[in-house]
Amino acid sequence: MARRKIHSATERVPRLANKGEADKPLLDCTDFELLKLFVKNEDHAAFETLVNRHRRQVYNFVYKMVGKAEAAEDIFQETFLRVLKNAHTYTPRAKFTTWCLQIARNLSLDYFKREGLRQHASIDAGTPGNEDHSMASLLKSGDPDSPDIAQSKELIDAVRQAVTRLPENQREALVLRMYEDMPYAEISEILGSPEGTVKYWVHEAVNTLARHLERMGLK
Repeated sequence: MARRKIHSATERVPRLANKGEADKPLLDCTDFELLKLFVKNEDHAAFETLVNRHRRQVYNFVYKMVGKAEAAEDIFQETFLRVLKNAHTYTPRAKFTTWCLQIARNLSLDYFKREGLRQHASIDAGTPGNEDHSMASLLKSGDPDSPDIAQSKELIDAVRQAVTRLPENQREALVLRMYEDMPYAEISEILGSPEGTVKYWVHEAVNTLARHLERMGLK
């Protein structure tokens, strides 16, 4: 699908002409102020600042959802094109990150449907509780940008593979909670599900991953 490219997820965005004047430095503006500058003044530097501020989180979320760099880049680009197109509709009722990740999530789901890649897994029932913090640490060690290199490549690859096999709702909740450190209330808003349900999904996902690693003799 052809689309106008916003910028690479890993390379710096070229500077664009600033057609408006901000009352304070762009880096000091809130997300809402940056969007207002873009909508009212066609201030492309303001929009660029917004993209730079959130590109790492959005790209990492999408990459962990779809597991393919090329697809993640396409979805990342499309996410900010949607933000660009719908900037005039945003209100600060929800955090910008919540709104942006909702868009990224919907585009990721569209990708799975389009490619026939929706994943399913059968899991055992369990009782919700606090997350396994050792598992949280392990999951974060699988981040390609993580400074923690103590985990073996085999273990990291096993975790990544197991995450892709989780049911869709558990994978989304786990990525947002464990990788992005988001509060349950915000995850609930992004996924459109009750907070208690989100906690249950995270708990089940952690248990499933732990059992998978045990079967492989890696935990």
